[in-house]
Amino acid sequence: MMDPLKFIVALLWAVLGFAGYYFSGHKKSATGTVREVMAQRGWGVLFLGMASMGIIFLFWRESPASFGFGFSFRFPPPWWSYLVVPVIIVVSYFHSFSPANLAIYPQIRIEKWDGRILVLSAVSWIVFLVAYEFFFRGFLLFASLEAMDPWPAIALNCTLYGFAHLYKGPGETFGAIAVGVLLCYLTIHTGNIWSAVAIHTAMALSNEWFSLRAHPHMSLVRI
Repeated sequence: MMDPLKFIVALLWAVLGFAGYYFSGHKKSATGTVREVMAQRGWGVLFLGMASMGIIFLFWRESPASFGFGFSFRFPPPWWSYLVVPVIIVVSYFHSFSPANLAIYPQIRIEKWDGRILVLSAVSWIVFLVAYEFFFRGFLLFASLEAMDPWPAIALNCTLYGFAHLYKGPGETFGAIAVGVLLCYLTIHTGNIWSAVAIHTAMALSNEWFSLRAHPHMSLVRI
């Protein structure tokens, strides 16, 4: 049964929740220390993941599985989706050398990385991206499907997803829209967010590791 009110609530929280995350975690004075980046990702988990989950539990009295946070598959991922991760890794490698990429990645802006920081960053990326994908491809997308057909819901989702990347520049903004279409399609096809989480995680981690290797002022050292 369609529920336009649910869509309106989700749309409002998509705007307010992302604004809360952005203004809490992105400070003009930030220098990219480990603590600052961990706090930024933590705010994302709180606003994008936990608060959205709270709306589903407390106000809608529904299961997160109804919003893509389940482990059953409506249909298995299509065969071609398994080629996406290798393609992403190759693209990340060549993109990592660009000055525009190195200006913002890795997000942790310290000269000397060690194994503990590498693992901490990777784990925090994964937790953050589960919340991030649940927010866009779970909470917002499935609520949108309560009020409209799949392709208009995908168009709306990717428009907001693109706006969420504006502060990173036009390259990431347009790239996010293109990737967003793929992630929305796979989420609707499979009935859960895990394909989107896997692809986004591969993108984030490969870019971070290749950028760390390519950055002229950063290096990985032994403890």
